[in-house]
Amino acid sequence: MKKVFIKYNPYMIRTEITIDGEGLKENSSLGEKVSGSRLQEWIEDLPQILINEYNDTDFDIEFHGTLLDYEDLTEAFTQAYEEGKLTAKIERKPAKETSDKEALIDKVFQKIQKGPYDELRDAEVINAFENAKNSDFEVCVIATMSAGKSTLINSMLQTKLMPSKQEACTAIITRIKDNDIPVWQAEVYNKENRLIETQAELTYDTMERLNGNKNVSMIKVTGDIPFVTSEDISLVLIDTPGPNNSRDPEHKKVQRDFLNKSSKSLVLYIMEGTFGNDDDNTLLEQVAESMAVGGKQSKDRFIFVINKMDDRKKEDGNTEEMLERVRTYLKKHGINNPNLFPAAALPALNIRMIMKDERSVDEDTLDETEMKARKLNRNAQLHFEEYASLPQSIKENIKYELKELINADEFKAMDGRVYTEALVHTGIVSVEAAIRQYVQKYAKTAKIKNIVDTFIHKLDAAGVLEITKKELASNQDESEKIAKNIDIIRKKMTDVDRAKKFEKSVNEAVRKVNVESVEVVDKIILKFQKRIQKKIDDVRGKEIDVKDADIEAKKLERFAKDLEPLFISDLEDMINENVINTGKTLLQEYRNELASLTDGIDDTITIAIKPLELMKGNIISSDDFSTEKFVKQKKVEDGEEWVKNTDKKWYKPWTWFQEDGYYRTKYKTVQYIDAGSMTDEFLQPIQAGLYENGNNAKRHAKEQSEYISNVFKDEFKKLDRLLKNMLNELESYALDKEQAEARIKESESRIKWLEEIRHEVESILEI
Repeated sequence: MKKVFIKYNPYMIRTEITIDGEGLKENSSLGEKVSGSRLQEWIEDLPQILINEYNDTDFDIEFHGTLLDYEDLTEAFTQAYEEGKLTAKIERKPAKETSDKEALIDKVFQKIQKGPYDELRDAEVINAFENAKNSDFEVCVIATMSAGKSTLINSMLQTKLMPSKQEACTAIITRIKDNDIPVWQAEVYNKENRLIETQAELTYDTMERLNGNKNVSMIKVTGDIPFVTSEDISLVLIDTPGPNNSRDPEHKKVQRDFLNKSSKSLVLYIMEGTFGNDDDNTLLEQVAESMAVGGKQSKDRFIFVINKMDDRKKEDGNTEEMLERVRTYLKKHGINNPNLFPAAALPALNIRMIMKDERSVDEDTLDETEMKARKLNRNAQLHFEEYASLPQSIKENIKYELKELINADEFKAMDGRVYTEALVHTGIVSVEAAIRQYVQKYAKTAKIKNIVDTFIHKLDAAGVLEITKKELASNQDESEKIAKNIDIIRKKMTDVDRAKKFEKSVNEAVRKVNVESVEVVDKIILKFQKRIQKKIDDVRGKEIDVKDADIEAKKLERFAKDLEPLFISDLEDMINENVINTGKTLLQEYRNELASLTDGIDDTITIAIKPLELMKGNIISSDDFSTEKFVKQKKVEDGEEWVKNTDKKWYKPWTWFQEDGYYRTKYKTVQYIDAGSMTDEFLQPIQAGLYENGNNAKRHAKEQSEYISNVFKDEFKKLDRLLKNMLNELESYALDKEQAEARIKESESRIKWLEEIRHEVESILEI
């Protein structure tokens, strides 16, 4: 038996592993896997790696970490045990949970605000803290037509707010942000992202009117999302139109962005028993691609809710059989071991409305809901919480809370018990628990790390300058030499030839990034060209009946329409990556420039003035760089002449030359049609469009890089001014001999405060 010890810190993304008290083998693949990676990215591979590398199948495991991470580890080893691969005894050494950390963060922030540094009390620091603390966590809700998406959202809101009908009913994007205030308010935006209306008290009727207004593109709603608290995290539910019910191309882009493999947002994918249509297939293709990257976290962020399970009849089979069919269907799309949540959203909504205010529900709904509630309670196959993809501890909590509620005084009445129990059985409570679990496991740990990094960043900036000041005041015998070095650095900063050289290196860096982006575009074109060619090859030589021509044309039209957003999404990813790489490259060039300012100066003195060290706390980190900080995009109306291709936008150059290539000519004048020729003819404009769009993307990527370059050059000028001010301040410390002793004492006191507060901040991340 091998004794395995694992310590995992989710805040610092740090893992320590020992086997029989010794570190991992030098050539262990596990060492590379766990380094800088979340536990969820490698935990599913851990059992097999241990078996392979230690030639054993019996393990005694001690895990030091949070409860949620422990449950992921237990799940991985349980699955390996059930597959007959190993046996394992697992124990947990508790660690500090996220709730412990948040109290410490508030305490430290108050200390920093009361400290001796004015620069740590400025608006930038306060805003950085507030933004990190109150960052939104987005949950995107997607579904194909009539899967009950709006009803499910209403059931979680515990009120009828989103329009809900049998046919497709969501035509706009609605962002519902939790602020714990029990009144729904809204801002309404048109397609140009202009505010056109506000609602102080939003109602269901108003939402129906807005959803039917073709000028409306997005509604931003605030109010109380009952199953979370805004103090915990700012949860945002985002309701998106189905694939065939969006009237604005930007809606599809928003949905693509959420499904993108680089996104970390949670996605609720709503299905119903009659799954398997073309719309499902297209969406699932994107989901599968995203889930294939990033290990368990990518899997965890997709929650598949199978709605309307209460409508099933005996002949439909039991719940487990139904879920197995869903698993098989999803597996065909490359989605393995999905998180499945059977649910009955409509009964859940009605039960919650009755429990809140019975007068708000009509008599027919009351009768139907009571009958449905009794059915849910009576039939164990409809106890959907039992089938939810949740850790056993959370399932046990749900059972315990249900028992407590049923026994509570306010639910002693028979109806209260019936409804309370039935609500849990609808599965909606389990879906809400899954959202909270993801927030705790990923969003809150990342938020805590971001806040601590913000503190450390600012403390380091103050610390480097303070230590240098103390050293200068303490070394008056070298003051003249130090002042001379400072003057040399200042002169280098204003040297014209040096500035030209830096400009040249920056431009060369941008050119290299653009060359790489061109290569990526060519690979994207080749990838989609192969898909089109395969479509042509699949039907080459086949004959189709004249009466089937329109059907085949529609299939080709669907294929082309499905292909285009995927192609554009890949191009947009490339441009986004191009911008990020440009920014990181420019930041590195500026760091190199700062470091080189000390070349050739007198290094025989005790104290070295290092511009790069002085400026570190003021330069944006490469890891924090994002396109949102620099790229500003504005929406404008396309004009009537482009109505046939509503995806054309001025900021999407690859769409400038698109034509209407998706409509088929009539084929009624011939007896039969050669399917290969028809496909070839139909897809030829699409093939040509790939290259045209690719060339436009290359141009756009270059323009964006140049724009970013100019933005950074302005930023570098600001940083240079800041550095000059620092050098002036340091020079005064070096030359002012009269104040030297007082300044030394002041600096010593401030440095001590910085060290204490930094230690306190760093300890927040310990488990």
